[in-house]
Amino acid sequence: MTIDKTQVKRILVITLSNVGDIILTTPVVEALAKEFPGCRIDVMVGPQGKEIFAKDPRVFKVIIYDKHLPIMQKRRLQLKLKKLRYDLVVDIRNTVFPLLIGPKYRTATIQRFPRHILHSRKRHLYRLQSIGIDRMEELPYIHITKEDEGHVVGMLKAKGIVDPIVVINAGAKSHLKRWTAAGFAEVADNIISRCAASVVFVGLKEDEVIVGEIISKMKNKPYNLVGHTNIRQLAGLLKHSKLLITNDSAPLHLACAVGVKVVALFGPTDPRRYGPTGEFDVVVKERLSCAPCESAECVRNYECMKLITPDAVFDAAKMLLEGYE
Repeated sequence: MTIDKTQVKRILVITLSNVGDIILTTPVVEALAKEFPGCRIDVMVGPQGKEIFAKDPRVFKVIIYDKHLPIMQKRRLQLKLKKLRYDLVVDIRNTVFPLLIGPKYRTATIQRFPRHILHSRKRHLYRLQSIGIDRMEELPYIHITKEDEGHVVGMLKAKGIVDPIVVINAGAKSHLKRWTAAGFAEVADNIISRCAASVVFVGLKEDEVIVGEIISKMKNKPYNLVGHTNIRQLAGLLKHSKLLITNDSAPLHLACAVGVKVVALFGPTDPRRYGPTGEFDVVVKERLSCAPCESAECVRNYECMKLITPDAVFDAAKMLLEGYE
């Protein structure tokens, strides 16, 4: 379907819930901002994603959608959206809202992706082709405010953290995607002693136990900034770093959005769909017949993550730190 762009003044983008997944939808917002300059773009997002778009100059309004809302509140939200009379709705989440609020144009409800388009970033962009927009090369982004940047600079100064900085994210929403504490501890120790770099652990409040266990196993002293940043500030911190070592989780996509090199550890999930996209990024994974299983349960004792060796992770990190200048 080709749309009459002169008829589009208001756009609603319905995006996803998890932070990492949402970052991979930001190229869609960027593509729409370029295709429809001057149009109002609203974004409907899960509660965790509010910070990503709250200060984004491309976005006029952020609408929070909690899938756990009572049915009556969902009905009120639907009526509110209908009153806003959107001309175009881009639904990445496959909801019923486009059908209920009746925009002039909407992306196709059922999408069939070509086999060669595997990565989620490109699949989200491919949805726009159903309305005649071909911008497959747009990249993820996150808008970092001056206040966020100032917070990061002040924090680094206060903690005495100096370059080069290597950020480690040991958490992941699913425990299946987490590498071992002993593995992270050995790699972090080697980076401090053999690469003379500052190692900074990041994460959410719920990652405190995991990071505490890692630090208790270390011989050298890292910096622990778990729970010290919001999403934009974490992106700002990554901009100041030279490398991120991470499980398959949101910081991976934040690092890609700010152009920082990544060593990503993959097991049950498929790096062809969710992996880093930088030219020099490295994916470390084990070749097992069961991986990637994309399953919520493991029947093989988490071998895909446990068999990743500290040497393999450190070698990749050292190569990115000291090579490819």
